[in-house]
Amino acid sequence: MGIPKQLDSQCSSLTVLMFAPIRKYAITHRTHYEYSSPSSLCHNQMHLRPRDLSYQSVQQSCVEVSPSPDSRSQWIDSFGNRAEFFSIEKLHPHLTVTSKSIVKRSEPEYLLDQSPTWEQVTQSANHPSGDIDRQASEFVFDSRHCQRGNTFFDFASEVAVDHRSFVECVRLLATKIYHQMEYSPEATQVSTKPAEALARRQGVCQDFAQIAICCLRSFGVPARYVSGYLLTHPVPGKEKLIGADASHAWFSAYAGSLGWIDFDPTNNLIPGLEHITVAWGRDYADVAPIHGVFVGGGFTQLSVSVDVQPI
Repeated sequence: MGIPKQLDSQCSSLTVLMFAPIRKYAITHRTHYEYSSPSSLCHNQMHLRPRDLSYQSVQQSCVEVSPSPDSRSQWIDSFGNRAEFFSIEKLHPHLTVTSKSIVKRSEPEYLLDQSPTWEQVTQSANHPSGDIDRQASEFVFDSRHCQRGNTFFDFASEVAVDHRSFVECVRLLATKIYHQMEYSPEATQVSTKPAEALARRQGVCQDFAQIAICCLRSFGVPARYVSGYLLTHPVPGKEKLIGADASHAWFSAYAGSLGWIDFDPTNNLIPGLEHITVAWGRDYADVAPIHGVFVGGGFTQLSVSVDVQPI
């Protein structure tokens, strides 16, 4: 999972991308499991339907499952994401899940020049005064993949300056991750802990986001994991390949009076029109696109294709 770095590696500060005011996308996310022998049963949970947000409107969304499930249900999870469960209770040699969505996206209206200081945010996070602050405090604690620790505190300490703008501190943290981490799809797996990825200085978007989350939480700052998609651009002179995109991940930091602000350390920018949000949670485990269990099946070969097309 993940999108490789797309910006010039010489960039020294986080960039806010400016585009046309609104964009519309058709997104197709296909996941195929091919079993070496038939599976007799599978249970799966999905987070594949994008969220409706103030800057993102879901025009259409459907998820097709083949073979047809024996049972299926949908709900809104505790983080406000659209979740779904299905089970197949008969022999099946393969499983294909295809999510299709049409999403309209605009720029988020962040008042970045009105950012409180780092000290003001950390103090308010430690002493929440209202319902919004208290709800955000849920994202301060350790979660399955993200645990606080001195390693992360030390990594972020040089950018976490009390009198500095909170937004600038988080920008600098994202930039530090961008420059010091090598994008390497072969270096980690979905189960790799952020501390291990940081020690290797290698990983993918999931690792970069979770490292940032661990750093912020180690200072008492609420931070959450965001899953979604990013429009990619072909090499100049080449056509965009259908299905060659990938799911993406970034993080969101709670900036006190400014609310939540997204940051993408993989590409060293604040997400804009080319990022499509699907779900958010404490870490990857809360919002995995598909996860579950199956009986039988032998060796399983997984293939995933994602296509994000402007329309």
